[in-house]
Amino acid sequence: MDFLITCLQAATPIWLAALGGLFAQRAGVLHMGLEGLMLIGAFVSVTIAIATGSLVMSMTVAIAASLVVSVLFWLLITKLRANVVIVGLAISLTAASATTYALVRIFGSQAAIQTTVELPKPFGGELSILTYAAVGLTAVAWFVFARTRWGLRISVSGRDVFAARSAGVHVDRTRLVALLIAGACCALAGTELALSNVQSFSQNMAAGRGYVAFIAVLLGGVTPIGTAAAAIFFGFAEGIGIEAQLTWGGQVPSQFIQMAPYVATIVAMVVAGIGYRRRGMTIAASPEALE
Repeated sequence: MDFLITCLQAATPIWLAALGGLFAQRAGVLHMGLEGLMLIGAFVSVTIAIATGSLVMSMTVAIAASLVVSVLFWLLITKLRANVVIVGLAISLTAASATTYALVRIFGSQAAIQTTVELPKPFGGELSILTYAAVGLTAVAWFVFARTRWGLRISVSGRDVFAARSAGVHVDRTRLVALLIAGACCALAGTELALSNVQSFSQNMAAGRGYVAFIAVLLGGVTPIGTAAAAIFFGFAEGIGIEAQLTWGGQVPSQFIQMAPYVATIVAMVVAGIGYRRRGMTIAASPEALE
């Protein structure tokens, strides 16, 4: 049971970010900025928690910060016609540098910052409320895409821009909403990462989980259930790494053990790429390709 809890705790940040990436991908936006938005959410949530001692305020400001960056992302790729991949990577790389700089400017050191604010853990268990929220959001995402017109509009905007516009769908506005949802989900993922178990923030805390979340979307076939399953799979890979470290830490170099989740990610990425190629699917990286 302890191993299962460890795996779900590891999976939750990836799961939440992947759900956000799912909405962006469905709308036709290749979101490589998930990593950066997670970092922003983690840093802002801890900083506001230290300043106010309020969990609600820290989560609210973290979401607001991610929404602002998401709007900037949308402006760059739709109004300025910037390359989607480059902008997404720029957001992630800039967030890594900016949070480190802010850490030094605000707290005077690059060391990890601590807070006493913690996410509630319902039912007296060890899983935070955001783990249960991830389950609920997966169900909501499935319902939106399978049963609502709005979900259909998002999907059409990603598949065929001309058909969407012919049907009266405002593609740019639909993509904006999808990116805002992605930003909010990533902020929750960052909050889970920072305030669930460690109650702290350190440099590059996301440690590639945003990119893993992106792969989870593709591996899951860009579907809510598939994305959730892929995120849980990566959580199990990380959980196995943690357990292996505790069990064989003195016998096997820690670097090899820590590589396990990332090796699983690479393998999954290759599998997803082969699957996309066989189905004749492509992923657009520029506004021109999207239209």
